[in-house]
Amino acid sequence: MRPFLWFWMVGLLACNLSPNDPPQRSKVMEEDEMIFIVDATGKKWDVTHAVRRYGFDPNKFQYGLGPFAIRPIIDPNMLSPGDPGYPEDREAFLVIGTRVEGEARAYPLDVMITHEIVDDQFGETYVAVAY
Repeated sequence: MRPFLWFWMVGLLACNLSPNDPPQRSKVMEEDEMIFIVDATGKKWDVTHAVRRYGFDPNKFQYGLGPFAIRPIIDPNMLSPGDPGYPEDREAFLVIGTRVEGEARAYPLDVMITHEIVDDQFGETYVAVAY
């Protein structure tokens, strides 16, 4: 059997948007002949090329959570068969699996959808598993 990532969600992300909220409109800002949209975090995104070259309307851009809003799982705790909390053989769920340096691991999608990236280490090799 292979090690399996399994842990409890400790808290919710600190953000104002939930998956059911409508997308937020960005603020448009012009500065030195450049066009920017400003997201909820205050970060400016240069959209000059999209507006001038392709005719995009900067007032129709939308933003989501902004950069760094979803924290990755860093150095996850892995369970092996026989460990408390390890899934039963008859349990069915989807995983992303990877094998590095002869070691295989599985990351459950129900956990990955809330974190999107796992920073893991296989021996001396560092790996980012993304969903």
